[in-house]
Amino acid sequence: MAYGRRIDSLLAERVYQPLGLHDTRYLPPREWRPRIAPTEDDPWRGRVLRGEVHDENAARLDGVSGHAGLFSSARDLLAFGDWMLARWAADSVVRLFTTRADLPAGSSRALGWDTPSQPSSGGTLISPRSFGHTGFTGTSIWVDPTRSLVIVLLTNRVHPSRTNTRLAGLRGAVVDRVVRAFPALLAAP
Repeated sequence: MAYGRRIDSLLAERVYQPLGLHDTRYLPPREWRPRIAPTEDDPWRGRVLRGEVHDENAARLDGVSGHAGLFSSARDLLAFGDWMLARWAADSVVRLFTTRADLPAGSSRALGWDTPSQPSSGGTLISPRSFGHTGFTGTSIWVDPTRSLVIVLLTNRVHPSRTNTRLAGLRGAVVDRVVRAFPALLAAP
């Protein structure tokens, strides 16, 4: 709880609504399910999961957790990425949370974000100032403020099982392909 409220209602009021993110929330309503890809045929819960948090720890927390359970659309994630881009240069808090912390030493992690490393879900062509985040089920967002670029990938890595490895390397390959598709991006500093 933060500010005496659960994270889902706090984020809805202070982030999703002000940014116009209509497809982003914890605990999506039943009518969203046809738009949500099924994840794992979960042996722990005895069913294929669809529209409910995949992470077992977050499920024990009623589907609302800081580390898992957030549902969104590519449109909303691109809007959020654009918002991050607009604030990156001028907002010291955004810069702090997206700059490599080197904790523990050698880590590519920032405060809640990742930064380019090798190998990386950000590929090999993303700029050193970029930051991104991945989800266990196969999602990713990478923001490159040097190139004013946001790349969102929503895949379904855990279907039908978390042992599925067919998408390994896909995230980085997609980021590299997007950067290569726009030659002017390769020339950006």
